[in-house]
Amino acid sequence: MAGMRTGRQGWQGDVAQIAPSAVLRRHWQGLRMGDALPRRDRIAPRAIAPMLDHAVMAERRRDGAVLLRYAGTRVNAVHGQDLTDRPLSALFEIGMRGPLLDALEMVFDGSRALNMDLYSERGLTRPPLTARLTLLPLAAVGAEGITLIGCLELDGPPILPPRRFRIERVLGEPLVRGQTADPHDPRRVVTGGPVLVWSQA
Repeated sequence: MAGMRTGRQGWQGDVAQIAPSAVLRRHWQGLRMGDALPRRDRIAPRAIAPMLDHAVMAERRRDGAVLLRYAGTRVNAVHGQDLTDRPLSALFEIGMRGPLLDALEMVFDGSRALNMDLYSERGLTRPPLTARLTLLPLAAVGAEGITLIGCLELDGPPILPPRRFRIERVLGEPLVRGQTADPHDPRRVVTGGPVLVWSQA
């Protein structure tokens, strides 16, 4: 299936494997019932084992902070330490906090899945680094709010961490049918494929 396999050798030597984001998306989609979001407690780690090193899970606290409750080893490698219970924003440049929170709101309200194109600047002794972050909403369980599960795919090793990313582009994929009454609402829910939500250009 198109888009399901990587076309180049991964930075740890993987060749022509199923993309980690595709593994996650296939499991997530398989748990949906119509437009309903999958419950967090239905995510089966064994089913997504090939992508767990790339995985993130985040939740928003009542004070608005978005914290990582799980970060895979390749995600932690970007920062050079365990990111569990750290803000998701730790992966991003300080100037990206506003666009990041605006984008996350669309996932937390359950209306969109997001795909972010990311870029980390080169330094004197380190090359530039590009990556993609996929974020999918999970339904609330009990008193918990909507949480996010996602996948960070790197195009190379995160040499000399911590590496922080600039958001280059955000694509949003509507998850429910229909649309809001206000056609001028930029976050209206429409049918169809991914649409451009935000761009650095």
